Amino acid sequence: EVVARYTVDEHVLSLRVKVPAAYPLERIEVGEDPSSTTRPGVDEARWRLWKFGVQQVVWGAGGGGVWDGVRVWKRNVQGWFEGQVECAICYSIISLMDGTLPARPCRTCKNKFHGGCLYKWFHTSHSSSCPLCRSDMF
Repeated sequence: EVVARYTVDEHVLSLRVKVPAAYPLERIEVGEDPSSTTRPGVDEARWRLWKFGVQQVVWGAGGGGVWDGVRVWKRNVQGWFEGQVECAICYSIISLMDGTLPARPCRTCKNKFHGGCLYKWFHTSHSSSCPLCRSDMF
C-alpha cells in the first residue's frame, strides 16, 4: 500500500494506492486515504478526474507502475494549487472555515477572496466594499 500526501497551508490531500495480495489477478485499488476525511480546495468532480488519471496509468496498456501513477497525481495537484493566490483577508489559499479556494473576485481590482472571509469582512466593517481597493463589491 502506498499513501501519497500533498500539503497546502495546513491542509493535507491524500491518495491511497493499494496492491492486493492476488495481484495481478486482482486490480490495484486507487482511492482516498481512509485517514483523510476531506479534500480541501478540490471538488468531487476534479478529484474523480485525478483518480481516473492515476487508474489509467496504473491499469493502462502502457504498463505504468504505481509510482508513475502517484507522479501523475502529484503533477495534477501541484498544477491546481500553483496558480491559486491566497485570500487577502485570511492570507490562506484554502479557507480555514470551509476548505474552499478564493473564488469571489472584486470587479475593480480582480483580487479573489473566500466567500466566508468576505461575509465576515462585510459584517464587521458594516460595508460592502472590497477589503483592498475599497470599491463597491456589488
